Amino acid sequence: MPDHTGRSRKTADAAAAGSDRESRRRVTKLIRHLSTPEGRADPHAVYDELRAMGPAVRMPWGAWMVTSHGASHEVLSGSGWRTVDAAWRTARQPTWVRHPGLKFLHDSALGTNPPGHAGLRRSLGSFVSPRSVADLTPQIVQTVHEYLDRFDAALRADGEADFGALVGDRLPMAVLCIVLGLPREDIPLLCEMSRMLSNVHDLAPSKARMAQADRAGKLWNAYWEQLVAQPRPRLPEDSPLGEWLDTETDPAVRAVAGSQLNVMIEAGLETTTSLLSDGVVQLLRRPDQATWMLEHPEAVHGAVEELVRFVSPVQLMTRYAAQDTELPGGIPVTAGQIVHAVVAAANHDPDAYDSPHDLNLSRPPRRNLAFGVGMHYCLGAPLARLEATTLFPEVLQRFDLEFAGPVGYDETLAFRGTRSVPVRRRPRPAATAGAGAAVAAGESASAAGPVVVDREDAVLVVTLTRPDGDNRLDRATLTALGDVLTTLPDDIAAIVLRAEGRHFCIGGDLDELAHLAANDPDGYRNLVELGDEVLRAWRTCPAVTVAALHGNVAGTGLGLAVASDLRVAAEDARFRAPETVVSIPVGPSEVLDRLVAEIGSGWTRAMLLLGDAINAQEALEGGLVQSVVPTEKVGAEAKRLARRIARRDREAIRVTKQTMARLPHDGPDPTAGTDAWEAPLAQALRRRITLGSAR
Repeated sequence: MPDHTGRSRKTADAAAAGSDRESRRRVTKLIRHLSTPEGRADPHAVYDELRAMGPAVRMPWGAWMVTSHGASHEVLSGSGWRTVDAAWRTARQPTWVRHPGLKFLHDSALGTNPPGHAGLRRSLGSFVSPRSVADLTPQIVQTVHEYLDRFDAALRADGEADFGALVGDRLPMAVLCIVLGLPREDIPLLCEMSRMLSNVHDLAPSKARMAQADRAGKLWNAYWEQLVAQPRPRLPEDSPLGEWLDTETDPAVRAVAGSQLNVMIEAGLETTTSLLSDGVVQLLRRPDQATWMLEHPEAVHGAVEELVRFVSPVQLMTRYAAQDTELPGGIPVTAGQIVHAVVAAANHDPDAYDSPHDLNLSRPPRRNLAFGVGMHYCLGAPLARLEATTLFPEVLQRFDLEFAGPVGYDETLAFRGTRSVPVRRRPRPAATAGAGAAVAAGESASAAGPVVVDREDAVLVVTLTRPDGDNRLDRATLTALGDVLTTLPDDIAAIVLRAEGRHFCIGGDLDELAHLAANDPDGYRNLVELGDEVLRAWRTCPAVTVAALHGNVAGTGLGLAVASDLRVAAEDARFRAPETVVSIPVGPSEVLDRLVAEIGSGWTRAMLLLGDAINAQEALEGGLVQSVVPTEKVGAEAKRLARRIARRDREAIRVTKQTMARLPHDGPDPTAGTDAWEAPLAQALRRRITLGSAR
């Protein structure tokens, strides 16, 4: 019989070669798609296809790519793996030394291995140690609010704004300037240099992008010389970086100090920018999760950890094998061979997470691979988490946003690269289901003015309908509320106070107050006094007042609520006194007096000093409200109570209210000591003008 063994082997080899070529073509197509706008918008469709091809996939350039959580964790933390360093480059890419951008990377802790790595990492650790971050937290929190103020001003001025450009890009650099003590006027230059330098992390940067990184390296060298030259014109004497330069004695560390700081700034910017910008994107796409975050402020750290997992700001990290080894699944890797660990895919591995493509902020907190693991774990991760836990709840509290255009992403594969997030305020409905009765038939909220009054027998229904939403208490609204009380008919027994829109009232109109503080001191003082007068008039009104509270009840809006005799809260209501959080001092006032009288000095002190929101159930337990009902029933419940009171003897009710008003309060005298706080208040409000002009 003829021997066909040789022919069969050739046929099998040819088939295997054909299969290998087809696999390479498929991988090439997937990687190219990952660089397109569609691929950047949804990279997980590509990662899932790569995962389906096996535990490790061979790249066209000879490297392996792993997508599982287990393999990625092993490659990033195992002792047999190294980050790509100068020695590896020199052996395989000797021309790398011509690129200043790559030299910066390999002079830093991020691009080095033991034994030199430990000393370089130690040199940076002091800037972001737990104690340093704790000491700087008040400044960082204030900076978050400053940038949200700028974003708010842009929304008001233009109708829409780019969250990515105004907050996501600039806020992380502003925080790094605080950490290092760099001048904040350098933020635009630092952002530009960092963005160009980030090209060195990509899989295969083009010549043009590599040229950008090299240019950034040259710019940084010039900038660094300005920072370290004596005297140091760009560094305050007590700046953390200045103190570090004066005390660091390790010559090996000092020799590469500029590169160290440059890469630290660049990496810190890219990771945090992607987390903040794409985190907002994901919350806008999943309003149910945004609502959950608002309703569970105590779980914000776990919620942010889930956002970190879901977004994965750093998409992949690269290592090489220190010696011949194997990947999980028995795939051989030779010494020096590259492996790309796709941490974004690992963080969506169905073997590690249930329903990994679902954002679930109530998921039990669990550390993921987004900031790496092992000796090269991201030093700035605590800073990124602090910014995120401060920013996300505040964005959801202050803004009801929707997309105003498509989200824009960089073409880089190494980072999420969320650059453009165009948004606008969501149009307000004429009324919410839980806000009670509508305005008079045929009248729109905008046509009716900031306050609408309806009468139902002996009950008056007063509705806040400020046209631009959120029912901020500006001069017109306060005046209208005062007019309601000065013209109150004698036969009105009870008043229901409610509001249209998403929120009952988020406070006073700080923009109006800020402009007056800067340009019309008398007008500013008159408006502050008007607010106190209206709240006092509401408290002493002869009719019984019942407030129907939903959404956010904050600042002066909280004062208006506690000036009412009875308060019914919707299940979605949240109460907050955020003044100190946004750097506004609190002095003697009707609001403070009423808060202390109603809920006691302990609760008031916690609300004012911490600035944390409390939910409806907590408000009920603390005595801030008398009942909590489903959101859609809050208006009806307030009117039910008002009708009950209207059936009581009018004189008995009136005398009882007068008696209660004469009881001593635990709070301060609102007429005493005003000068001690009015100047800091005006100064804080004038800062809003400066910040708005600087955006």
